[in-house]
Parts: sequence; structure tokens; C-alpha cells
Amino acid sequence: MKYIVLFITAFQLFGVTTAFADDNHLDFAVTGFGTLGVSGTDTDQLAFRRDTKQTPGVTDSWGFDTDSRLGLQVDMDISQSWHATAQWVARNNTGDFFEQNLDWAFLRWRPADDLDIRVGRMGFDVFMLSEYRNVGYAYLWTRSPHEFYAGIPIYHFDGADIAKKFAVGEGTMTVKAFGGYSFIQVPIANSSNIAERGLTVAGAKLAYEIGDWNARIAYSYVLNNIELAPLQTLLDGLNSAGVNAIWPSAQSLSQQIATQNKALHYSSIGLAYDDGIWLAQMEASYTDTDLLTYPSVASSYLSAGRRFGKVTLYSLLGISETLNNRPKLSNPIVSVSAVNALRNTIDQLSNSSGVDEKSVSLGLRWDVMEHIALKTQWSHYWLGNNGTALWLKPASGPTPDTVNVWSVGVDFMF
Repeated sequence: MKYIVLFITAFQLFGVTTAFADDNHLDFAVTGFGTLGVSGTDTDQLAFRRDTKQTPGVTDSWGFDTDSRLGLQVDMDISQSWHATAQWVARNNTGDFFEQNLDWAFLRWRPADDLDIRVGRMGFDVFMLSEYRNVGYAYLWTRSPHEFYAGIPIYHFDGADIAKKFAVGEGTMTVKAFGGYSFIQVPIANSSNIAERGLTVAGAKLAYEIGDWNARIAYSYVLNNIELAPLQTLLDGLNSAGVNAIWPSAQSLSQQIATQNKALHYSSIGLAYDDGIWLAQMEASYTDTDLLTYPSVASSYLSAGRRFGKVTLYSLLGISETLNNRPKLSNPIVSVSAVNALRNTIDQLSNSSGVDEKSVSLGLRWDVMEHIALKTQWSHYWLGNNGTALWLKPASGPTPDTVNVWSVGVDFMF
């Protein structure tokens, strides 16, 4: 029903904006994109999801909502210097369906051909796919590389950015700085509840394009302004005088668990090559934190492909590893059931926050006609102990060490 409503809204909006443009001599453009995909795995003990904002994921009972989505974009040229853009994407995304899926809504001022200043809601521009993360037709694979992108739940922020281009040698260098606020809603494992995060974000990127090559490096600072509501009861227990009298290390653990006013630092590099026949791309990132609930992670991927007319064969390797050591929990001085339960909760929390994942993928893309591409992909994942934070696992029971994921879909633009 959500997709049907969006199609109806798109046609209505197209009619309204066209009429407005005719009356006011403004230049409007209404475009769209989407994916209809189905995916499944070979296990029911672990659910695969595109990223950590999704639920419930897919298992050996295949599903459509992991990769399927539908987007609508409206662009308006107000004058030679002023431009407005809005983009909304219907997709499997935790939280408010309309607000969380509004990815772009900004006003751009271009005082010179090589200078852009934007204000409003914009994409989180710290990786290669920042401007088209939801546009499956724009990239080679069925979905963005899981190890690198699944753990990044920030799709947009509200604020401003400024980008300046420079001619360097035979190529073009772009320098960008941005800052603002991002409100995101993420699912809580093994629960129907939602955790809300209010994040202050700031960062910069440096990109260089020359010939068939595209390189970039980026850094982002993210400060959490809101304590996760599900953690508050746990923190209150750890900070209570009675618990600390029985379990002296409780208060130090609360400092590792609390997220409010804690920052993370995200750094990434990327390199892409495309000569029309051969294409390759890689990215690597490091997320630096001191949080037990979101430990430091290093991630990367490498992809290579070869075009044969309208058919492209590709391979993809990915890896993501948590670098923080799990805390060694001491035992309470006196065995008290309530304190033991608190300790077990923290132990479970530390066991569900790690990432230890490696994968290999093989796929095929067939551009059947202009703006329509069929894709199929097989991915094999190796998962280590305490390494399934990017997946959804059952409340109890063992999880597999390896999982196969199969995907088939069609990407389109209109």
C-alpha cells in the first residue's frame, strides 16, 4: 500500500508542479527511481538485513522488503544561482515512515560555477555512494557492500554544507565541509521498540577526479545528544549505591555503556576506476569510539567487474571487524539475584554489539534497456563469535558460522 500511495502522490505532484512551472516560468523536473528485489538465505537462525535500520530481515523464507524501494525527486531551478531539491524514498526503514524517509530537502545557492552552498536536509556525504545510496541503478551490485554500509544508519542530516572545486593538473578537486543535526530511529534487537538518536554531525571531504579515476577521503565527527531510552534503566541500576557496594566495578561499566554526550569519529577513503569496460572500486573506514554499545570498527571492501556489452560480471570482497576488546566482567562480592541479573544483561549486551564478518560475492548485471537493469547476486558470509551485530539474531539459540544470501532484482529510473 505504501508503494501504491507513493505512485499516486507522484503523479499528482507531477501535475501540480508542471502547472506551477507554466504559470511562473520556473524550471521543474520530477524524476524517480526504484528497485523491486527478492532475497533469501539458507538459515532461519539469523536474519539478513540491508542495514541496521531495517527489521525484520530475511531468512530462508524469502522476502521483498530488504532491497525493494521507490524514490521520488523534485528539482526546481529558481534562477541561475538558486536551486531547490527534495527527495523522498519509500523503503523498509524503522521509525516515522514519512520523516525518516525524507532524505533531501535543501536549497542550493551557486554564486559561482565552482562554489555550492546548501541549506536544509542533505545526504551524509562521507563515502562513495553518498549521493546515490538508494539508487540501485547507479551502482553495480544488488545492494551497497554489506560490511561497509550496513553499520551506517545515518542517511541524512539537517544543516548546511559548502563545496568548492579547484582545477588541479588535468583533474578536478572538490573540498567540502558540512555540519548539522541528524535525528534517526533504529530498531532494538529482539524487541518491537525503537531507539531514538539525536546526533550533532560535522565533517569534511576531499575528492579528486581525473580521467577514469575517482578518489576521496573524508572525516566525520558525530556526537550523541540523547541517551538511548532502553539503556536508562540499566544505567540507573549500575549507578545505584547499593549495587556499587556489592559490585564495585558497576559504575565504571556504566560509563562505557552510556551514550549521551559521547562522540565517535568516522574516517574513510575510497578509490574507483571505470574505463567503460573494466571497473573497480574500494573503500575502507575506521569508526573510533569508547562505547560498549557501539565499539570501534574497521571495514573495507574491494569490487571488480568486466562489461561484455550490456552484461557486466562482478565480484566483491568485504570485511568488517570490531577492534575493541570485550570487557572482562568481575563477579559481585556477594551473590544477589538482582545484581547477577544486571551482570548477565551487560554480558549479553557486550555479546551482541560486535562485528566479525567477511564475505565474497559474485553477481551479474544486465542492462536490458535504457534505465532498466536486472541483477542477480550470491554472497557467502563468514561470521565470528560476537560478530553478528549487522544481522538480526533470535533471542536465544546458536547462530550459524556461515550464511549464503541470494538476491534477484530489477533497478529502474524514470
